[in-house]
Amino acid sequence: MSKLEVDAIEPQSGTTLTIGASGDSVNIASGATITDFTSTGIDDNATSTAITIDSSENVGIGESSPGTKLEVVGTGVNGIELGQQSDGTDSSRLFFTNSTNVCAIRSSGGSIKFSTGATINSSSGDDRVIIDSSGAVGIGTSTAISATNPVTINRSGNGTLILFQRGGGSEGSISVNLNTVSYNSFTGSHWSRFTDNSKPTILKGTVLESLDEMCDWYNLEFDITDEEGNITSKKIPHVLTDTQSNGDVITYNYEGTDYQATIVKEDDIKHMKSKVSDTVDAKNVYGVFFAYDEGDEGYNDFYVASVGSFVVRIKANETIAKGDLLQSNGDGTAKVQTDDNVKSSSFAKVLSTTVIETYDDGSFIVPCSLMC
Repeated sequence: MSKLEVDAIEPQSGTTLTIGASGDSVNIASGATITDFTSTGIDDNATSTAITIDSSENVGIGESSPGTKLEVVGTGVNGIELGQQSDGTDSSRLFFTNSTNVCAIRSSGGSIKFSTGATINSSSGDDRVIIDSSGAVGIGTSTAISATNPVTINRSGNGTLILFQRGGGSEGSISVNLNTVSYNSFTGSHWSRFTDNSKPTILKGTVLESLDEMCDWYNLEFDITDEEGNITSKKIPHVLTDTQSNGDVITYNYEGTDYQATIVKEDDIKHMKSKVSDTVDAKNVYGVFFAYDEGDEGYNDFYVASVGSFVVRIKANETIAKGDLLQSNGDGTAKVQTDDNVKSSSFAKVLSTTVIETYDDGSFIVPCSLMC
């Protein structure tokens, strides 16, 4: 195909210039002049290759050999890469990079990865959140975070450090005033489980006794290597079968891929199983029933409220007064202690005679201070 190069085309008055094959023409009105031709589309006017579309239908802007469906590379600025890995490990990803820093957002596993760390800034450029290369996080501080303090929360004066909400309503907080940190609306609880891992209906505030049997938790541990060679260690909660034990290696399918996973027992040395108290004046009261943990891990764990303020289930027809000490009645309820001497069997003190709820058997719950 021949190429025509002209500096200017000037049609004579009263004529029309037509360029193109039959059926495809450009009509230029009389008197118009074409000179110093430019365009806003993709053509051969650029002094170097600006956009590349290769045989694999990959598009490169500033990149003559694109490795993904769309790869954007600029000189002196970060590049943008959006596409699917050739090995299919990522269904899509957004990849920002320059010579020293990488940020990758992947749909596979829903991960966001940074090569050396990241900061979230305000409009004035001040650091608001810092994630360093060790994984430590700082909120409200612009100083470097050491690995010995994974999270640093800082405020300039007295007030709330962390606010806890549920359904948009405030439920509690951690605050600081002068040199004192307080945990507000505090109830201290511990993990526990029934010896047969059952999940019977237990009334809130029911008195529980500890057992000489520990709660054991197990995980499946294995490594995953991504397309960049990065290794991620995984821990998946696992309930032992009758034939399994700590240290066994089993085949586990994770997101469609089989891995050789090791069964590893968690290093927990303080949580024991418990039972509904059946001993009058029991000395081993662990606390009172709070609620079941609804996590889907195969264990019917529950929370035992042991310290702080909570409700205690009092036996039916018991007369109580503020300040009364409580002991186990031997049937899951509490009774008033006959004297005011704190004993090994004393586990709570009545804070208010206000009845929060009365159960079908006549037992009722009132606010108490726990001291298990």
